[in-house]
Amino acid sequence: MDENLRITLIGMLTLIIGTIFASVVASFGITSVIPGLLSFLIAAALVTFGFRFTNHHHLASKH
Repeated sequence: MDENLRITLIGMLTLIIGTIFASVVASFGITSVIPGLLSFLIAAALVTFGFRFTNHHHLASKH
């Protein structure tokens, strides 16, 4: 996969998943900035880990 496409997909998925997490946090009545930012940080970690896991899995299956 092209590096620019990979970075774009990571950013887009982080934005989408982070927005979902932030709306879930807001539905519990927590409207502070820090929990909202933490939801985006968690989403970024999950998406980045997912891309690294699939990349290593793909490389391992080629051999």
